[in-house]
Amino acid sequence: MISACIVGTLLGSSPGVRPRSGVGEYPTRQAATGFSIGAALLPRGEVKKIFATDLNGAGYVVVEVGVFPEPGREVDISPADFLLMTDSGSAVRPVDADAIAGVIARKRGSAQPKTSDVYNTTGVSISRVPTIDPASGRQGHTTVVGAEEGVGIGAPPYGVPYPSAPAGPNQNAMEQELWAKSLPDGKTTREVAGYLYFPKPSGKSKSGDWELRMDGQAGRVKLILDDPEKKR
Repeated sequence: MISACIVGTLLGSSPGVRPRSGVGEYPTRQAATGFSIGAALLPRGEVKKIFATDLNGAGYVVVEVGVFPEPGREVDISPADFLLMTDSGSAVRPVDADAIAGVIARKRGSAQPKTSDVYNTTGVSISRVPTIDPASGRQGHTTVVGAEEGVGIGAPPYGVPYPSAPAGPNQNAMEQELWAKSLPDGKTTREVAGYLYFPKPSGKSKSGDWELRMDGQAGRVKLILDDPEKKR
């Protein structure tokens, strides 16, 4: 089985974005054994421009990461190696594309009625109502005709149209968009870059900064990111 790793670039199956011209182009960077790494916490406005998926509204923050191996060196990286921390005690791992798309799709589905949940009905009702003859005491029936209007729950009956489904990108489209721009996973001898998607850490950091940690096969790195909350 071939994994979706950086080597997959030869097959056109690797995710990622174009690296910046050098590690110095990232707001925060650090040299490690055999490579350099840079990172940038994307502002909400930039996230909105880059992604059709509403990551801001869903409560995610996006960190751009660029990895620059030294000539002749191979670097093994993975999104799972990263951790976003605040000095207030919050720590979160990045979330993959399919999980994010699933969460957003479920939230949208719960906010809007499903096409088979609610429908309106109008028409004429015909029913037989039991009656008692006051003279003989016998029980009989009377036919009653009336108009009816209401709201039904469940699959509507034959002839009643389904309401229109809410517009918006579907789950598969969101998964594809987020995966295509994510940080590649695997070994590389060339510079690579991509995005990491984190649930927004709870609470404000005391120092006004966030810390991006990487701890994996390539080594350990700590990068300080500006906390966007301190600018509000």
